[in-house]
Amino acid sequence: MKNNTEKLIYDMAFRVRLYIASKISEQKVGDLTDRETLILELVGMKGNMSISEIGSLYPTVSNSTISTTITKLWKDKQLVDKRILPENQRVTTVSLTEKGKKVLEEIKHTQSEVFSTVTVSLGLSPDQVEYFQEILENAIGFFDKTLGLNLDGN
Repeated sequence: MKNNTEKLIYDMAFRVRLYIASKISEQKVGDLTDRETLILELVGMKGNMSISEIGSLYPTVSNSTISTTITKLWKDKQLVDKRILPENQRVTTVSLTEKGKKVLEEIKHTQSEVFSTVTVSLGLSPDQVEYFQEILENAIGFFDKTLGLNLDGN
């Protein structure tokens, strides 16, 4: 049973990734890379984040790469603000600019359309939707705990 479930999750994830790739390329917001988009989403969910906090969520990416990506979002695209903390000048925090907030809303809208299609593909009854939402909340909690995330803005 477990192997069948894992195979089904893999097969579904593969198809969802293909679908997302086709839709995102059609409706791509700006010229953002996947990493830039994810950083905007993280900062949008969490609020101010230090560069080291963002980097800790990317253990396979060097801090200098994260810093360079953030600098592009700040300097070239004006989607984030960078601020050095006066009380600890070794810490730089990142927050979204108004332009960044607007781009993030566009990203969310595009993703919402894709995920709505995925939801429809499941063909769930209203009762099943409620149960599925509980399952997703449990999975989100698991990954938040595993990754040490606290993305509710606190």
